[in-house]
Amino acid sequence: MIFGRSKRNAGDGNAIVDFWAWWPTVRPAVEAAITSGDWGRLSDQFNRRVSAIHPDLQWEFAAGSTARHCLVVSPGGMAELRPVAARWGALAPEPDATWEYHISRQADPGMLHSTIGLGEGVQLDLRQLRVAFKRDPEAPEIDVFVFHPAFHMFGESVRRQVTYLSLDWLLGEDGVEEWIGGIAWETEEPAGSTDPEELIAAVDELREEYRTPQWVLLSADLPDGRPVIATVQRPLRPVRWPRFDTHVAITLPYVHANAVGLPEAESLGALREFEDTALATALGDDGVLVAHETSGGTRTLHYYVDADSPAADDLAEAAGWWKDGRARVERHFDPTFERIGRFR
Repeated sequence: MIFGRSKRNAGDGNAIVDFWAWWPTVRPAVEAAITSGDWGRLSDQFNRRVSAIHPDLQWEFAAGSTARHCLVVSPGGMAELRPVAARWGALAPEPDATWEYHISRQADPGMLHSTIGLGEGVQLDLRQLRVAFKRDPEAPEIDVFVFHPAFHMFGESVRRQVTYLSLDWLLGEDGVEEWIGGIAWETEEPAGSTDPEELIAAVDELREEYRTPQWVLLSADLPDGRPVIATVQRPLRPVRWPRFDTHVAITLPYVHANAVGLPEAESLGALREFEDTALATALGDDGVLVAHETSGGTRTLHYYVDADSPAADDLAEAAGWWKDGRARVERHFDPTFERIGRFR
C-alpha cells in the first residue's frame, strides 16, 4: 500500500473546547450588548477566542431562524477552513429559544431591501439590484449574473464584494457554495434580469430535484482507446460534507476482465460486495464514498473522510483484505475536492 499525506490545518482543538467552556460565562453579557448596543470589550474577547481556533475564521451575531439570536463562526469563503468551523459547530450546545449556532452565514433576504455603506459616505440601495441566471443542463448548478445601476461607478473589488454579499444574504453561504456555479457582475443590465428573489425560487426547485442525492454514470476513452467508466455522486460539492477534508483513494485490481479491461460478472460481484461490506464498515459515519472509476483491470474508489477520525486508517486496513491483488491506498488533505475535480 502507498500512503500519501499533505499538510492540513485542523485549527486548535483545545481552543475549541476552551471557547465552549467560556461561552456560558459571557452569554448574558452578549445578550445585554445586543439589546443596548454597548459591546465594550466583548468584541475584542471574541476576536481573541475565535482567532485562537484559527486566525482566519470569521464570527458574527445575527437574528436566528428559530431562536432569538444566532452565533456564526464561518470559514469566510475559505474552503480549507470549513472543517475547522464544522468541528467548532460539532461541540456547540443544543439550540434553545434564545440561541442557535451555525458554521456559515444564514440567508437573510430582507437585507436586499436596505441600503449599505461602502465607505466615505457612499451608500448603495440594494433594492435596485437585479439578477439574471441560467441552469447548467449538465450539472446541478445555476450560473448567476448580478447587476446594479451604480456598478459602473465602482471598481472590480467593490462590485465583487456587493455581488457576493448579496448572494450570501439571498441564499446563505452554504446555498451559494452548493448550488451556484459561475458568478459574474455586470455594469449593463443583462438580458432576462429579474428580481433577486426569483433566484431563491430557482435554487429551491433545484434543491428539491436533488433532495435525494443522485449517482450519475460517466464514460470516456483513455488515450490508448480503452474505456473508463465512472459513477459519481451529484451534487459533488464539499459543502455537503463540511467535516470530510481528506481524500482517500483505494485502487483494487481485479482478475476477471473482458477484452477492454472492464470487470466481468465474477469480479464485478466481488468488487460490489467488498465495497458494501468491508469498506463500508470501516468507513462508518466519518466519511463518504463520492465516486468510483473503473478501467484497465482496476477500480478506484474515492472517499472523503474526517482527518480527526480513524476512518482513513480503518479504510487502509480494510483494503488489505482484498483478495484479487494488492490494493493501493493514497490519502491527501483536500477540502476543496480538487483531486476529483474532473468528475464535476
